[in-house]
Amino acid sequence: MMTYIHWDKPFFVDPSTGEVVPSGTEGAVGLPTYANYGGGDYSSGEFGGQLLTKSSGKPLSQEKLTELGSDSQDPLDLLDYLFYRHDVASSDVGEAYTQEQAKADARLVKSLIKLDASYDPEASLYAAGATFTMLGRLALHDQIDLLPPKVLVAATQDAVSDIQHALENLPQQELVVALGSLFEPTSELGVFEFKFDITTTSPEQEVIERTVVNALNVFLDSGEPEDVPVDTGFPVPGVSEYRLTFNLFTHDLDFLSG
Repeated sequence: MMTYIHWDKPFFVDPSTGEVVPSGTEGAVGLPTYANYGGGDYSSGEFGGQLLTKSSGKPLSQEKLTELGSDSQDPLDLLDYLFYRHDVASSDVGEAYTQEQAKADARLVKSLIKLDASYDPEASLYAAGATFTMLGRLALHDQIDLLPPKVLVAATQDAVSDIQHALENLPQQELVVALGSLFEPTSELGVFEFKFDITTTSPEQEVIERTVVNALNVFLDSGEPEDVPVDTGFPVPGVSEYRLTFNLFTHDLDFLSG
């Protein structure tokens, strides 16, 4: 199995804004980097690395980038190349979260849906994390409407499917690292959880939340006794709390509210 996730080379994100922040920032969450282009401000195998592009500033094809680039500039797999394209699209945006950055994030989500990351459990895990990160950034900056509900449903279902594939196929040692880094232990033996919030500010956003959340719930729990609708607080906008839980013994992945 390839080893492309750099657990020992994290970048840090402010969960309230979704932006990359310096190491040591209070409240920041550390996330691993991936291959040569996966991770905030991580390009060409280093933080703040220079991007190799066409003279026009457009991205090179995967074949041309591999041909012209050094070892640290080569995209190491299909997922890494998608991150390279996202880095190029983001390189001229600046620090402010602009409409152009939102469009770049939305394009990455669509590309990740099309990618079959099951070729490697590390790729599956990181692709899922990238999808949720991009969706979170879009939501935090009130740009989630760049993706229609059917794309949001496809993105969340694809990401959860990737997480399940990864957690079922990672080597035991790396599974422990992944659970310790991305999930938190619960009071129930062998059960880990990932908590996140969804904030809506309008009835329209609340409709989208209800659609996406319950499509994800049906996707995970179809045919199981607990297959019941999730309470999203509809129709009142606000903050809703959710949990994704993983049972280490049964490999069961569940989606819960509250």
